[in-house]
Amino acid sequence: MSKHEKVVFLDIDGVLQGYSSQKRFNFIKEMPTLQKELTEKHGVDYSSYDKYDVGAVYYDWNPHAVFLIRKILDETKAVIVVSSDWRLTEGGVQRMKDLFNLHSLGEYVVDITDDLGNNDSYKRATEYKGFSIRTVEILEYIKKHPGIKKFVAIDDLDLSVGLEGHFVRTVDVITDEECDECIKLLT
Repeated sequence: MSKHEKVVFLDIDGVLQGYSSQKRFNFIKEMPTLQKELTEKHGVDYSSYDKYDVGAVYYDWNPHAVFLIRKILDETKAVIVVSSDWRLTEGGVQRMKDLFNLHSLGEYVVDITDDLGNNDSYKRATEYKGFSIRTVEILEYIKKHPGIKKFVAIDDLDLSVGLEGHFVRTVDVITDEECDECIKLLT
């Protein structure tokens, strides 16, 4: 049972990180130094994480998008459950917390959705016909956590089938208007 009543199911690419943002590739040579500095600052061994992931979070996450996600969380008292494919890399929820902590968002990350992409029983389930696998993963998470009273999925993929009234679609990164819509859905 989830002790969190309000949840943001959060994608990363297309929400926090725009698709054209590739600044990290300009700093590849500096990444070992950056990872060492981040390790000293945060007390987390960032050298154990893929340098491209650390670089993407550090250099490519849009500062205004990060601000808007924090605004949603602070104004609604919601938490983050990561639904992005980023969750599939080794390290799970702790890795997500550590990466989000580079923008002081780690405290909001409480979990990740299960990876059901290779589970044929969900793909064949009649109740999920026509739903994207990410939608199914979110709905299954909610089923397992009945304490969730309000939620919103923020994603650049179309999750509207199955998540009607609980979904905000972004195009490149979250906008002020989309932020306001999320707050409205959570309050």
